[in-house]
Amino acid sequence: MSETETYEQSDDQVSASEIEVQRRPQKVKGGHHRRAEPTSLTELQACPMAVSCFQYMSCYEFCERISRIQHHRELDRLFVLHLHDGHVNLAGVDFILTPEVISQATGIPNVGEVWNKRKVLDTVQIEPFIRPAFLRLLTGVFPFRFLKREYAPMMRLIMRYFTCEGRFSQIYSYHIRILMHFTRVRMMNILVFFYQNIERMVSIMQRKCPAQQYRSLYHYGLIQLVVLHQLAQRGISWEEFISREIFTPLPLPHPEVVHEEGMNI
Repeated sequence: MSETETYEQSDDQVSASEIEVQRRPQKVKGGHHRRAEPTSLTELQACPMAVSCFQYMSCYEFCERISRIQHHRELDRLFVLHLHDGHVNLAGVDFILTPEVISQATGIPNVGEVWNKRKVLDTVQIEPFIRPAFLRLLTGVFPFRFLKREYAPMMRLIMRYFTCEGRFSQIYSYHIRILMHFTRVRMMNILVFFYQNIERMVSIMQRKCPAQQYRSLYHYGLIQLVVLHQLAQRGISWEEFISREIFTPLPLPHPEVVHEEGMNI
């Protein structure tokens, strides 16, 4: 029996009480979020399926680049706070943010279908990724455990590197859409997805006080790769740039990032 067949068999073995729990209204809870991308490839390399899929879609190099940097929260906060119409000036240096620039910084090709985060997939497109026992319980948002087990490790990595919500308990249409991309079902433009996420984050953060801004911040590594790429083009070293006084971090109100789970990110 193949590995896939083993998963399929275990996916069918769901008790009636387990299904009944899923029918009950679920309360959405806040909590500690891990919204920064992984700084090590250990988790990714432990999932051969994800390694193969990321490599095929030219996204593995992005993960490698992420693993080589150290997140700088204050740089990311200031970049998002001062970003207007794809332009930002930090410490006297002008930066540009476009899908093309993100492509150059990450090594991800600028190809594929543009997919807005709030678009919804048809149920028939989601069903191939769902455990059979839960098909009749599908809604627009559903528990992570509905996902077939062979896809669960890669979905967690998609959430760590590409969506960066920081929570892993619920699945939205855009998670499945990205999974479709990496499983070669339907190509998606990851760069436009990144760009739209940052634009959405800008609209949220620019209305908040500094203490609240940290709680809405994500895509730390992605932003830093964009900055590093453009610094290199200008012949400015990271050490010299980040030592400028503007990047002295504000005191954090709490050591962990806390954010309500859901779409408001």
